[in-house]
Amino acid sequence: MSEDENKKEFVERVRRHFEKITPRLNKEMAMIAALSWDEEARFLLIEYDASQFSDEFFVALWAMDADGEPVDREGHWFLKGRTVVVPSKIYDDEKYEAIEPGEVASELLEQWFAQAWRAHGHKGLPAYLGHHDSYFKIDLATSEQVNWDSIVARAKAGLAP
Repeated sequence: MSEDENKKEFVERVRRHFEKITPRLNKEMAMIAALSWDEEARFLLIEYDASQFSDEFFVALWAMDADGEPVDREGHWFLKGRTVVVPSKIYDDEKYEAIEPGEVASELLEQWFAQAWRAHGHKGLPAYLGHHDSYFKIDLATSEQVNWDSIVARAKAGLAP
């Protein structure tokens, strides 16, 4: 198989897996949509850590204050203990090494999560999604990339996304 064919197959396998776990994610999104946040909360930060997709892979939500600090340390861990976001049988398959599976899976995860958030997520606060160590995040309302300084400046100014 060519690299393009391998990438196409990888994308299709990951998307099929996402389709299977979407009902679970949507249930959690609906639960979060019904929550109220501490009055200090100015935006929601959703982060994932994909240094290696595995059973330890997580997606977490934090209510953040105007300084970009968590309002509480508990957060919400999506799908924790219930499912694997990208199974190792897909991610670790040697035939996908050349296509940068971590990068491709991260992009797919962001698209999938943003779509679910727009359909079922919390509407009261701006929300952003990105890799744990990334300076750049995705604005879940628009799917546009924004940087951390811009997010915090918006929060301090009391602006919506």
